[in-house]
Amino acid sequence: MSGPQVRLVALGCSGPVAAPIINGFVRAGLSLRILARCPEPVARRYPEAEVVAGSMSDPDSVARALAGADAAFLMTPMGMRNDPVGEVEVARRALEGAKASGLRHLVYTSVLNADEPSPVGILHAKYEIERLIKNSGIPFTILRCGSYMEDVFDPRISLLRKGIFLFPVDKSQKFSYTSQADIPRFLAGRLLDSAAGVGEVIDFVDPVPYSLFEVERLLSETSGLSIRTTPKFPVFYMFLALLPCFRTVKHRFSSVIPLMQHFDRNGYFSVSGEMQGMFPDFRMTSLHVHLLTLFAEAEGE
Repeated sequence: MSGPQVRLVALGCSGPVAAPIINGFVRAGLSLRILARCPEPVARRYPEAEVVAGSMSDPDSVARALAGADAAFLMTPMGMRNDPVGEVEVARRALEGAKASGLRHLVYTSVLNADEPSPVGILHAKYEIERLIKNSGIPFTILRCGSYMEDVFDPRISLLRKGIFLFPVDKSQKFSYTSQADIPRFLAGRLLDSAAGVGEVIDFVDPVPYSLFEVERLLSETSGLSIRTTPKFPVFYMFLALLPCFRTVKHRFSSVIPLMQHFDRNGYFSVSGEMQGMFPDFRMTSLHVHLLTLFAEAEGE
């Protein structure tokens, strides 16, 4: 990457979900600092980055981590029991620290259709956090992402190679997808420009939404196998029956299952197509290309 090295701080990015994004920032040549409660394992995972101890729920830790930064990249942790309050509070405290530091550009990954409140905790949290960001006075870019390809398909590769796609919702529902690897690729060339992205809220997705019938077809075509989505019965109803247990033990499924119910009723997709219009020179990774790469890499292992 030519020009000055961008100084980027990653908040809420020490876990496995953020790994494709963090690795992309490293490959893009950004000077990366990661805030982590347990810095040692994160430093081993990302030796090219500076890892500092602290919590994003502590405004002072956030302000110290952001000292001298050109921009910050924020992901917020999912709350348990379908309750958005914890996630929103963490974001509020992180924004307090960011504002105190004089941060020049905040990038936040949100969800599609976050303009309206939602009964689903994961989705409603993003609605509230977007409002906090817009009212914070901090220059921002919000990327509303679809279902992450790396999260939906990559961990399921063993099942996929056995012909099974575990996603037990109505197959007629449509979904939009985002490759996490596209996020650093898109942002790396824009973070140096102080005006780039300021105030933008972007549906950051592959422009084509897919029904699960179409996903089955793509999976089969790209793998050379016959892959079918698990039927809604009985798996979906087994998850519902277990929901009280997950709530009792504060398991992540206590929030994931309500999201799955939402997917079953509504799908999860964007029809805006705005990425192509706003940024014609940037090509989002299509689901077809991602799946081709996934199966090719699995074949080579």
